[in-house]
Amino acid sequence: MTTLFQRLPVVVMLAAAICLSSLARADEIQLTPKQMREDLAVLRSKWAPLDKSLTVDHRRAFETHVAKIESGVETLTPKAFAMEVMRAVAIAGNGHTSANIGPYLGRDLPIRAWWFADGLYVVKAHPDFARLIGARIDRLGSLSASQAQARLEPYLAGTDQRTRFLGPGYLVTPRILEHIGAVDGTASIPLTLLLRNGTTETLHLATSEDDPCDERKTGLNRGYSVLIPDPSDTAGRWPHVLDGAPDISKGYLKRSDVAAAFLDDTKTILYIRNDTVDNVGDTLLVEKFGSIIQNMILPSRPKHVLVDLRLNNGGDFFNSILFTQALPRLLPRDGRIFVLVSRATFSAGIVTAAMLKGNGRERVTFIGEPMGDGGQFWAEGGKITLPHSKVVVRYSTEFEDYETGCTDFRLCYWATVAFGPRGISISPDIMIDLTFAEYAEGRDPVLEKAVELAKQEY
Repeated sequence: MTTLFQRLPVVVMLAAAICLSSLARADEIQLTPKQMREDLAVLRSKWAPLDKSLTVDHRRAFETHVAKIESGVETLTPKAFAMEVMRAVAIAGNGHTSANIGPYLGRDLPIRAWWFADGLYVVKAHPDFARLIGARIDRLGSLSASQAQARLEPYLAGTDQRTRFLGPGYLVTPRILEHIGAVDGTASIPLTLLLRNGTTETLHLATSEDDPCDERKTGLNRGYSVLIPDPSDTAGRWPHVLDGAPDISKGYLKRSDVAAAFLDDTKTILYIRNDTVDNVGDTLLVEKFGSIIQNMILPSRPKHVLVDLRLNNGGDFFNSILFTQALPRLLPRDGRIFVLVSRATFSAGIVTAAMLKGNGRERVTFIGEPMGDGGQFWAEGGKITLPHSKVVVRYSTEFEDYETGCTDFRLCYWATVAFGPRGISISPDIMIDLTFAEYAEGRDPVLEKAVELAKQEY
């Protein structure tokens, strides 16, 4: 969940480190049937009344599933119990309403993957398995990649785009694959791969040591985006498919909170990449936005600005309000704003995109994939920890509408009423879904399209 307050990066990083350190102890977690029932009672009596994203139908389905879990606790392992709690919470279909079961998942396979328009591909791997980079994953155990994703989706909170974003991070986890019926055990996972040389190979993979650049150790992107190569000087670094690309797009360069650069010698087109709406480092994000305005936009007066939010998984949208209000007003009247979006754009990232469109209206064009949530969603809220399993379950309490708009703070989150746009669409104006071949070459069709359109407007 990415609420709009209480997002101190240090807290996020400490929590993530605790999560990672607990993975090795997952086998030590023990739960009795009595403890499982008591956790379910807390989920039913304390968590469910707090979450407002559950509709009447959702609540009925939630109660049915909880009763099913309860009837089977005598035979459930702690891992299976945690998975089914995760599934019960995901019934809301709301990306901000979720359960964190990280300590139950154990280690991952020595590969990382991403869904492209043409399939699920390995984008990075442990050095011992570097030859698998660029392979298409056709089967995970007994299931095709698409079947495995479909079986996983009921456990993931959010829209189809959100679950497509989250899916690859779970599909390389043996305990997940076992639970969804892809494999019978976790010691050795059979994968069928179409290698880059055109041959098909089935091999068995075991888990490996942790990736030293696992994003769960940082406050960026919540640990699932693997599209950006890790720093080359990282000890134990896992090789990446883009390591061999002749020229890498600015969209694939090192992650940060915000960075900006002109894309032409005349300084007509300014590219701003914003990967989080949180404060990272000692300088506040709002000050960094202000510096871009003060030192780049005001002196050079670019005609067009490209704002890349494709890896922006949220944060505190109060950090981007002033920027989204100022940018359209500081460009020439015939200037345009091209906002780059993807399935990874979520929560306050979506809000930032919506406010840019609300303030810039017809001068703003969205390019890319549908974002990781709709223009209406539930957020804010808080979390509770189930007493025995220690599963952390988040609930949502505030409705936010960035398309129709909200005018009554008794019905909607007050900040949406005060600052949110009305009468817009957050769907891409130009839809582009990246293929693996384009990505592996370092190409960026979304950014290329934005530059092409900006140049047409010279």
